[in-house]
Amino acid sequence: MRKINSNETFLNEIEQVAIEIYQRDLEQREDIALIKNKYLQDTKYTLGYLSSSLEFKELSIFTNYMDWFGSLAYHLSFNLKSMEMHFENTISVFNDMLDKQLKEEALHFYKLGINRFISAFHLAHTKKIELDIFLNHLINMNIDAAYEHIMILINQGATIKDIYLDLLQPTLIKVGDLWHQQIISVAKEHYITAAIQTMIGKLYGKLFENKAKAKYSVTAVCAGDELHEIGMRMVADFFEMSKFDSYYLGSNIPIKVVLNHLIEKPTDLLAVSATTPMHLVEVKQLIESVKKEPRTHQIKIIVGGKIFNETPDLWKKIGADGFADNAEHAVRLGLSLLGDTND
Repeated sequence: MRKINSNETFLNEIEQVAIEIYQRDLEQREDIALIKNKYLQDTKYTLGYLSSSLEFKELSIFTNYMDWFGSLAYHLSFNLKSMEMHFENTISVFNDMLDKQLKEEALHFYKLGINRFISAFHLAHTKKIELDIFLNHLINMNIDAAYEHIMILINQGATIKDIYLDLLQPTLIKVGDLWHQQIISVAKEHYITAAIQTMIGKLYGKLFENKAKAKYSVTAVCAGDELHEIGMRMVADFFEMSKFDSYYLGSNIPIKVVLNHLIEKPTDLLAVSATTPMHLVEVKQLIESVKKEPRTHQIKIIVGGKIFNETPDLWKKIGADGFADNAEHAVRLGLSLLGDTND
C-alpha cells in the first residue's frame, strides 16, 4: 500500500481512510453496518477537522472540535467503550496508511484529541439555559409573538443594534446549546434560525431609516457552502448602519465570482466568514487571489466566525488584515483599517 505522505494528499484521501476505519470497526462491531453512511459521514467530518488542524499547524482546531464532540456524544448516549475501540482502529489505520513524518504529527494531534473527547464525555452535564420570553415564543413556533416582542423592545427605546447584539445573537447561541444537549431537534433549530432571518428581513425598513450617505463600501461573503449565513448577514447590516454601503453575497460563491464582483464594484473592505475549518483553505485562496489581482490588491480583508473565535491567531496564517469576534468589532476594525478613527 502506497503511504500518504502529505496533508494535502491526506485531505484528498479522507474518504478512503474513513472506509478503512469503518472496515476495521465492522470486524468488531457488526451493528455499524446498519448506520454505514452516517458512520462514514461522521468519520470524514472528524478527519476533516484533523486535516485542517495539521494544515494550519493549529492543534486547537482539532482539540476544540473533539471537546465539542465528546460532550455531544454524551448527550446522544454514545457507548464510550465503542468510541475507544473506534479511536484504536483509527490509530491502526494511520499507522498503516500514513508515512513516517505525517503519521507522527497526525497521531500526536489525534491522541491529544482523544483525551479531550474522553474528558468532555465524562464532564458533560446539562448546562442551564435560560428560556426567556423571546426564545420560548420561538420554541413554540410562534413567530408573530416573537416579532411582537422585538417591536415592544424597540418602542421602549432599543435600537436595531441592541436587538441584534442583545437579543438575536444570544438567542442563536442558546439554540445551538439546546440542540447540542438534545433538548430540541435539528428541525426545531433550523425553524428558529429561519424565523430569525425572517424577522431580520422585516426589520430592514427600520434599518435604513435615517441612513446617512455612505463613505465606504464593504462586500460580505461566507466561505464555501456555509450553513451559518445569518451571522454574516448581521455583520453586513452593522456595516450598513455605520458608514458603509454593503454588498452581501451570501455563501457558496466561487472565488472567481467574488473576484469579478470586487473588480466590477470597487470595494473598500472585504469581510469573510467561516464557521468550520473545512473552508479555511478556500478562505486562504480567496484572500491570496484578491491580494494578487492588481485591481483588488488594495482592498482590506477581515475575517470572522466560530473557527476564528476559537483560534485567535489563525487570521494571520491565512493572510487576512484583521479578525473580529462580533459585528460591532468588525465595523470598528474595518474603519480602523481604512484610516477612519472617528466613530
